Amino acid sequence: MPAARKPASRTTTAPKRTTAAEPAALKRLNKSLDDSQKALAALRKDLGKDVSKGARDLYDDLGKFIKDARRDSGKLSTALRKDLEALQKRLAASGNPAAKTRSTATRSTSAKRTTGGRTAAKRK
Repeated sequence: MPAARKPASRTTTAPKRTTAAEPAALKRLNKSLDDSQKALAALRKDLGKDVSKGARDLYDDLGKFIKDARRDSGKLSTALRKDLEALQKRLAASGNPAAKTRSTATRSTSAKRTTGGRTAAKRK
């Protein structure tokens, strides 16, 4: 008898993280937070319950702080990504702003040259 087939696994539609759009400083921050969580877990494992209640409370506070910082870092990354996407959409909708800026700058400089080159004798 053939083996029973498993139902197809369901895929989630969670948004994919694009690490390319994430700034380098944010990547370094996330790595540091990950490393600090690992170091704190190792410290807790090494010390165990041989520390005072005050030290355990401080450890717990520090763990909560790192956990909150990690969560807020993720929120910052998401907000930055959304802002970047919104800016890209606005730029695409407005056309090519670089061409408009260059043509305006060219007109203004050429206009200054023509009016600045006239003398009082030529105006009469």
